Amino acid sequence: MLQKREKVLLLRTFRGRTLRIVREHYLRPSVPCNSPLCSRPAACRSDGKLLSSDVTHYVIPDWKIVQDYLEILEFAELKGIIFMQTACQAVQHQRGRRQYNKLRNLLKDARHDCVLFANEFQQHCYLPRERGESLEKWQTRSIYNAAVWYYHHCQDRMPIVMVTEDEEAIQQYGSETEGVFVISFKNYLDNFWPDLKAAHELCDSILQSRRERENESQEGHGKEYPEHLPLEVLEAGIKSGRYIQGTLNVNKHRAQIEAFVRLQGASSKDSESKFEIVTSYMPCHLSPHPLGMWDRGLVFP
Repeated sequence: MLQKREKVLLLRTFRGRTLRIVREHYLRPSVPCNSPLCSRPAACRSDGKLLSSDVTHYVIPDWKIVQDYLEILEFAELKGIIFMQTACQAVQHQRGRRQYNKLRNLLKDARHDCVLFANEFQQHCYLPRERGESLEKWQTRSIYNAAVWYYHHCQDRMPIVMVTEDEEAIQQYGSETEGVFVISFKNYLDNFWPDLKAAHELCDSILQSRRERENESQEGHGKEYPEHLPLEVLEAGIKSGRYIQGTLNVNKHRAQIEAFVRLQGASSKDSESKFEIVTSYMPCHLSPHPLGMWDRGLVFP
């Protein structure tokens, strides 16, 4: 019997508005598991591609692994891969249609021993997102819960290895369920595929590229220029006369060398005397002039 749930989605429009959409979500008592060890073959009705029966374990990649290491998961040597629906949707929403289509083609390819499991439509696998829980934590928790259910569904006859880059998940779930192991992807390759050199080289290359991007991101957050003055300091400086407030007008014909500032509060009849030329023929390598020189109206280097 179907169970009805409601999923609340927050979508942002092109104009920046946030829309709250409520969608009906139906849970089924059984969905195709695509495993030859299925304990309820009549209910699951796994008519599509089945996992190989000669593997020593099943491997379930976390959503982040599918995003970052999909090229390695495409290796034909890696068998018994179960892609959870939660991970596939994360790829679709966060990595775009190109990588999502690449994942779909991998699942359709009969040469690759991998299947899709719709964990978000299975009654015992679906987990609602808790209040205050981040999307990433919910995705990892959902995939692990589905891995535990899948292990018991296969009558505890096939060990399952969940690979993730989340250190907290490894510490939390690593030894929680007997028969379900949670390890890092690098550790998985080292222990289960030590002779697959191409996969190890590609993994090292991906890790190095990710470290470089993280370093560039951290450098980008560095303070290359001094910060702007706080609003309170600016207001106090304007009141004391140390700073002036006005509207910047850039000469469109000489935008790189000339700009004017119309002082705030200037009337139309004395607007001519209230103009300040802040730059005029100033080479880019020269420092700005002292504040006292702006009072003369026109400044030259």
